[in-house]
Amino acid sequence: MSDVRPARVLPDHLLKNARVLSYREAMIPFLPKDITFCEVGVALGDFSEQVIAGGDIKHFIALDLFTLHEYPEMWGGRIGEALAGRQHAAYFRDRFATQIEQNRLSLLEGNSTDMLATLPDASVDVFYVDAHHSYDAVMAELAIIKNKVAPSGWIILNDYIMHDYMTDTRYGVVQATNDFMIDEGWEMLFFCLQSGMYCDVAIRKYID
Repeated sequence: MSDVRPARVLPDHLLKNARVLSYREAMIPFLPKDITFCEVGVALGDFSEQVIAGGDIKHFIALDLFTLHEYPEMWGGRIGEALAGRQHAAYFRDRFATQIEQNRLSLLEGNSTDMLATLPDASVDVFYVDAHHSYDAVMAELAIIKNKVAPSGWIILNDYIMHDYMTDTRYGVVQATNDFMIDEGWEMLFFCLQSGMYCDVAIRKYID
């Protein structure tokens, strides 16, 4: 890990309004109201369900490759047990059938950058980014999201950590997030702790 590039240090003015929370779910009551929320990388939909239940969500966009059925042994076999032979997208549609029927939830199936590019500019109030965690991937997503998020909208980045010690995988989320905040002028609103330090950060455009 000695060759990992350190993250750029965030200037004080981009942190002056930041608040530390004990876990990511504690952030849900603070979300803007009557919003369009796009989760990039929904997995089985556990966090999606919490956001829909606890937030004031007008429309929820679930973006994913929806290929978890190809990895039934993932997470100690939990994926295979949950899907029970179903395709990932079919499982997700079943889980959120009520919201889909009410036109409150839609699926975008495919690569994150390809699917993000299809969204109208300034159409999403909050993005939750939890797809590929490499530096290049996160920066590519943020380069698109900055045009798709509403002017006063938020971007929340999951797994704000440099190394996934469970899979021994190097991440670039911290470096990408800090670079984006500094270069684009975004401030941190929340730093959400997690028991294994797979933290979340919420950011928005800085207004002096």
